[in-house]
Amino acid sequence: MSSDSAKLDSILARLDKLDSVEAKIDNLTTQFNSLSSSVKKVETTVATHTEDIAFLKAEIDLIKKESATHQLEVKKLKTSHNAREQRLRAGTLRIFNLPVVIGESLENYKSLTTRVYDRILRPALTAAKTAGDAGSVPQIQTAVEACFRAFSQREPPASGTPSAGSSSSTPPPVIVRLSSTAIKWAVMKHRRSIAMPPEGERTAGVRRYIVVEDLTPDAHHLLKLLQADDRTDKVWSTNGLIFFSRPGVTGTNKVKNIYDPIDTILG
Repeated sequence: MSSDSAKLDSILARLDKLDSVEAKIDNLTTQFNSLSSSVKKVETTVATHTEDIAFLKAEIDLIKKESATHQLEVKKLKTSHNAREQRLRAGTLRIFNLPVVIGESLENYKSLTTRVYDRILRPALTAAKTAGDAGSVPQIQTAVEACFRAFSQREPPASGTPSAGSSSSTPPPVIVRLSSTAIKWAVMKHRRSIAMPPEGERTAGVRRYIVVEDLTPDAHHLLKLLQADDRTDKVWSTNGLIFFSRPGVTGTNKVKNIYDPIDTILG
């Protein structure tokens, strides 16, 4: 009996262990079912987020396309506006290095107009007449519609302070609006006939007067950028269009659109 009792005890102990294992299996099954439910929820959430992401990507792509379209439209509008503004400047010249003198002010440009005509316009127009590029030399009242300084955020020097002998700053450029584009281009063509500045101005550092066509602010900004770039040699403008040459390369390059990035312009 003792042997049978021991066997019975052993069997009962195994059954107890089996019950414990079954309980653990039931517990694991419950946990697995809970995890499966959680996984399904996560899968549902991921699917929802995936749809949201796909929708957002589509929205971003649409916004990018609309932005590109808007940028193109803005570029077209800016180009059109610049072209109209440049046409308004067709008969206008910009003169650099002409010093401000005593008595010159924002209200009185008579002395400035006279100096511009005597020193710059008349010599060039006289050379144009001699060369057959102008029929006559128009008088100041006929040739000049307006003449003024392009002051930027600061007034000219006080009326009692001459600047012809001062080299502390560059005088503001002079804007001259002529009565016709024919006069403008006659001056531009024969600007080499303009005399050197008077001795007093040369002593002050003014080597020569510079006469160029008057560009719009955006075109002028690009012109300066190109002139400062090592990839260009000469940079100039004609009829509001900007041209440049490359160092060591023959030929002329025309800027197609002044609102293109400079790296696109220079290739």
